[in-house]
Amino acid sequence: MKIIFLVFITLTSSCLNSSEVNRWDCNKFDGAKIISGDGEFLGELGPRWRTDSIFNDSSSYASTWSQNSIFNTNSNYGNSYSDLSVFNERASNPPMIIADSGIIGYLSIGDSWNNERFNPNDIKYTCDWD
Repeated sequence: MKIIFLVFITLTSSCLNSSEVNRWDCNKFDGAKIISGDGEFLGELGPRWRTDSIFNDSSSYASTWSQNSIFNTNSNYGNSYSDLSVFNERASNPPMIIADSGIIGYLSIGDSWNNERFNPNDIKYTCDWD
């Protein structure tokens, strides 16, 4: 009985600490700037009609060719091996998400147990910014 209870508590606590994006989080992300670990501006979060949104297909921040795009798999910010990349699960220095109030967290697909890291695709679809 004690083992089952411990397993239940462990599973429950890991779910509570996950970086899952909820609908009510969209306001805090809306307009937040994305700044790389080396200080480069990488766009902002928000609906795709915004000029600097990483979800705006016409923006260089959403392109697959711009060096300052997280969606360029050949850039330091979009490949799977750079410490600065959103798409490196083990990145030690992923881009920061910064609002007027300060750092909200980090844009990263890694460490689902880390409640400071948020997947850009989760933000995009949860907030309906596609």
